[in-house]
Amino acid sequence: MLSTPSENNEQNNATAKEDATVKKRKKRKKREQKRLSRRGLIILLGIVVIFLALLWVGFWMNIWGGIKGRIIYIEASNNRSFAITEDNTLWAWGGAKGNVGWPLIEGIDSSRRPVAIMEDVVAVSSDGHTMVITSDGTLWGWGANNLGQVGDGTVTTRGVWTPIAIKENVIAVSTGWACTMAITEDGTLWAWGRNRYGRLGDGTEENRLIPVPIKEDVIMVSIGWSHAMAITEDGVLWAWGGNQNGQLGDGTNENRLTPIPVMENISTVSAGMSYTMAIDEDGVLWAWGTGLQGQLGDGTGNDYLTPIPIMDNLTYVSAQTAHTMAIDKDGVLWTWGANRDGQLGIGSDEEDYLTPLPVKDNIMAVSVGPNYTMAIDKEGVLWAWGYNYFGQLGDGSRRDRQSPVRVR
Repeated sequence: MLSTPSENNEQNNATAKEDATVKKRKKRKKREQKRLSRRGLIILLGIVVIFLALLWVGFWMNIWGGIKGRIIYIEASNNRSFAITEDNTLWAWGGAKGNVGWPLIEGIDSSRRPVAIMEDVVAVSSDGHTMVITSDGTLWGWGANNLGQVGDGTVTTRGVWTPIAIKENVIAVSTGWACTMAITEDGTLWAWGRNRYGRLGDGTEENRLIPVPIKEDVIMVSIGWSHAMAITEDGVLWAWGGNQNGQLGDGTNENRLTPIPVMENISTVSAGMSYTMAIDEDGVLWAWGTGLQGQLGDGTGNDYLTPIPIMDNLTYVSAQTAHTMAIDKDGVLWTWGANRDGQLGIGSDEEDYLTPLPVKDNIMAVSVGPNYTMAIDKEGVLWAWGYNYFGQLGDGSRRDRQSPVRVR
């Protein structure tokens, strides 16, 4: 049947309308796609901005550290550092991954900025293994234990690095290379771990896997590399262990398996690697042992078998491998000895110094590591300088610092 011209016009009009409708739909679809594309781009840009902001915040957290609260105690150790805040939180940073393979604690191998690792802590000492005292007087330990230095009766370095309770009623602790010494409330000094050169002071050279009593009426103890020093209630300074460089101060090079008296009227002592520093009740600093890198501070670099006076007006001293730091009664921090990593904090690492130099004012505490230093000022601010390969300075970097940098 043939269509009429009128019918053809109606069909053409209908087709045109349909085509127009299709075109409008396509245009709307394209506009919607563009809107969705712009919206997706805006969302993506927002995500990028948030990500960059988080990176920026993380950067500054790394720079200024994560410690919350006023710092009251610091410990510079073997490429790791510790601090205790006034709420008794223990913070740690640095670490030994890639060095000796011992993490800070379970789940944390290393960190370039401070991280909270334990609560209710009042004191800490670390040297490969770590020992802490909690507020109830319990001594806890973890880390390397190949020579019994943790004191749990074994030589097992545990796969899970969680603290183990070792002893009760403890008021002070000091760690050395593979050994530990602690003082209990009744003044008894206890020792365990590696006993080469008689460094435990028990009259033998046998390693001890659990604490053994050494001496009574002790108020302070400090362990060097092969020797140990202690002060009793009457102010007498006692020494024992290795004496290759005269670090015992008894005028000989003979090792001592039990404590011998060295000086009187002593208020504080710090045993370095092969030397010793002590301050008497008048504030005079005395030094003896090896002085090869100027760590004795007498200006010569010589060794001494008996104590020699270095400077006066001091309240505290910290000795380690080959550099020494001391605080005077005015809060001035003094330094001398080895400086190849900038550990003296004097702005350079070009040479060792044989006599004391002032570093910083307003200091209330200092702790010396093998080749770096940490100090707290009287405002509770933590400063650090020296070797930083493992992040032990806590400033978020691995860059050595020749001058004090603020950690928080």
